[in-house]
Amino acid sequence: MAEPDTVFEARIAGAPDFTVFVRANGGLIVLTRADGREARTIHVDDVREVAHDGARVTITPARGDVVGMVCDRAAALDAALVAACSTLPELTRALHSLGSSRASSDAAGQREFFAPLLDARRRAEESVARADVVAAFDADRLTRALDGYLEALIEHSADKRPAARRALAARAEDATEPLRRAIEQLRRAGTNAANPPADARVASWRHWKSALQELFAAADRCWGLLHERGAASAVRSGE
Repeated sequence: MAEPDTVFEARIAGAPDFTVFVRANGGLIVLTRADGREARTIHVDDVREVAHDGARVTITPARGDVVGMVCDRAAALDAALVAACSTLPELTRALHSLGSSRASSDAAGQREFFAPLLDARRRAEESVARADVVAAFDADRLTRALDGYLEALIEHSADKRPAARRALAARAEDATEPLRRAIEQLRRAGTNAANPPADARVASWRHWKSALQELFAAADRCWGLLHERGAASAVRSGE
């Protein structure tokens, strides 16, 4: 993966005398003329796709003209542009419930409930390869963690009556159903994001990133539902 501050010299396709210096950093792709004047700036979120064909690299933005460039280091430029468009989003902002529980006794339960997502985010941030970043949010691992949390919730419930446990299990499953759906959506999006088609490297990542953001938002909503339905604290009654 190219260094964020690498600058590439290229020529605008169809205008061989128009030389630009291309840098992708800080969420922006900046094309600067040889005299230092800025020729074009494109926000990475506005990039629909990046294509690479021989010595030519093409940026297709959501708005404005397509940018075609000829570069002696086309493969490296292409990799740098795709990497710039394939960053992790800010995720913890979606966890409004984390650290703001209405009852201090919920703190331990929150940590346990959100820990698999926070651990996955940490692994993703430590990864370099695209496939490893996606693999950090393995759907099977997240599902097992959720199942384990719910099993512990029932096991440590203060009310040991079978009927009460069944009712608690039903409430908990209903409350966490949106999270299960979000995990499955992430699984489907991750297939293409990890090993993307050549013509959809940016688009596939963006689809996966959207599913990832929804996963964290769904987890936040589900914790709120668990709390409202009296299930969130049950797992800690056996501590």
